[in-house]
Amino acid sequence: MPTSFSVERRATYSEYRTRELVVAGDGPTIVLVHGFAHAAETWIPLLDLLHRAGRAAVAVDLPGFGKADPLLPGSLVPQLDRFLGEVIRRYAGSNGVVLVGNSLGAAMALRAGRAVDLPVNAVVALDTAGITWRRLVSIGLDPIVSANQLYAAIGCPERVHRSLATRAAQSLLYGRKSAVVPEVVAQLAAVASDPAETHRLLRLGARFKAELDRTTDHGDVRVPLVAVHGARDRLVPVSASRILYDANPGSRLVVLPHAGHCPQLDATSAVSQLVREMAGISNTSREIS
Repeated sequence: MPTSFSVERRATYSEYRTRELVVAGDGPTIVLVHGFAHAAETWIPLLDLLHRAGRAAVAVDLPGFGKADPLLPGSLVPQLDRFLGEVIRRYAGSNGVVLVGNSLGAAMALRAGRAVDLPVNAVVALDTAGITWRRLVSIGLDPIVSANQLYAAIGCPERVHRSLATRAAQSLLYGRKSAVVPEVVAQLAAVASDPAETHRLLRLGARFKAELDRTTDHGDVRVPLVAVHGARDRLVPVSASRILYDANPGSRLVVLPHAGHCPQLDATSAVSQLVREMAGISNTSREIS
C-alpha cells in the first residue's frame, strides 16, 4: 500500500520474496517488524511520523504474511531469523539499524538483538509475545481452533464473519475505542477473510506460540533495549515486559496506560518519540566509537 511519504517495492531476503514500505531519511535505518497475522501496513501511522522527523525507516512483510512468500515446512522461528538477519544486513550500511518489533515481531527483534553477528544498534520491543500470556492465550489455542472448526462446519454468511473479525480486531489490538481507525481495522480483519483462512491462521498461531514458549531465558540482549507495553493489552500482560526489563540490566521499561496490544496504532506519538530517541542515541554512540 503506497503512501505519499513511502515507497512500496518488492525485495527478496533469504529465500523469500516480500514487499516493503520504505521511507527515506537520515540516521540509522529503523526496521519495523510486525506481529502475527499483520503486515507492513500496521506501521503506516509510525512511518508517517518518522518521515516527518526525517528518519530513514522500512517496514517489511514477514514470510507467511501480507504479500510475502509462504513459510516453508519445518520450524517457523528459524525461518524468520534468517529472513530478518538479511533485512538487517541489507539496511545496516555503516550505521547499523534500530529494530522496532510488535508482539511476534518484538520476539524476533530481541533474538536479533542477542546475535553477535548482526549490526543491530538498539531494540524497541512492543508488547513482546512468548514470555507470558493472558489467560485467553495461555490456556492454549486448541480449544479456539476446535470452536472455529465447528463454526465453519455450521456455516456463516460472509457478512457476519467479517463483522465478527472486525470486532475481534478492535477488541484485541486496541486499548481504547476512541483510537480505533476503521480503515486500519478493516485491513487487519481482512486476513481472516473466511472461516477456513481463520482456521489456518489459528493453527499457525499455535505453532508459533509453541516455539516461542520454549524460550525461558529472556536476557542477554547485547544492545540498548526499551521494553514498551500497552497497559490495556488483552493478549500479553504487562508482566511480560517487566520480566524482559528485569532480565536485561540497563534496559528501560515504558508502560503506556491507554494503549493495547499494538501501541504503534493507538499510542503512535509516544512510540515515535521513543524510537527516535533510540535512533539518536545509537547514531551518536557509533560516531563516538
